[in-house]
Amino acid sequence: MEGEKAQRGKIEQLESFNQKIKTYITHNKGASWEVIEAPEHDMRGKPTGCYTEDGCSLHLHMYTNNAEMYAPPYSQESAIGIVMAVGSIGEKLDFERGARKGTFLSRDGGLSWSEIAKIPLIYEFGDHGGLLVASPNV
Repeated sequence: MEGEKAQRGKIEQLESFNQKIKTYITHNKGASWEVIEAPEHDMRGKPTGCYTEDGCSLHLHMYTNNAEMYAPPYSQESAIGIVMAVGSIGEKLDFERGARKGTFLSRDGGLSWSEIAKIPLIYEFGDHGGLLVASPNV
């Protein structure tokens, strides 16, 4: 009985932790970290209304908490500055089933991001970043 209670406590701690996951980025080899500014507009030109001063930012799916197997953030040395990632905009990473996730592209090494799809995509680069290929990740 106590083992079950301890197990339940661990699950509750994990669920509480999952509600706080945020994505941070560094551009100086880890000397300082900051949240990723969300795009000002979505892919259709509508304002996202997401501002870091309000606690809102872009959060990217990595390898952990990725039960849906979204493609992780991706870049290549031969495609300088180009990064693609699946993520969500908000106060924290939203990995719940049915949550709104999109695909984002940075052309400047992660300084700024654009939404390129309102769904998770899988992706690959070619020709030193001159060719970006993406497909729905369903």
